[in-house]
Amino acid sequence: MQINIDEPDATEQFWAGMREAAAAAARHRDNSLYEAIVKIGKSALAQGIELVPSGGLFLWCPICSAQSGQQCINTPRHPLDESRLHPERTELAEKAMRGEVPLPKPFG
Repeated sequence: MQINIDEPDATEQFWAGMREAAAAAARHRDNSLYEAIVKIGKSALAQGIELVPSGGLFLWCPICSAQSGQQCINTPRHPLDESRLHPERTELAEKAMRGEVPLPKPFG
């Protein structure tokens, strides 16, 4: 298989793979897999790959308490947009990946 990193949707494909790995980490409650996902994500960001809105899927949601790998659910005063994640969750992921806030535990 040949990989073209200049492919128009290469960033989305990368994060799609990361979402699949996060879902597996949540399904198996595997902290080591979750920690590996975080390391890969930080490395990708350091190399210049963009964080797509679904990047918040790798952390728990501070609004609806969805765990890593789980989609958010609608809650009063916090409707979901087309990304299916609360904006606060995505913002938390961006801050955590930049090292501005400590990385929260992935599983409750």
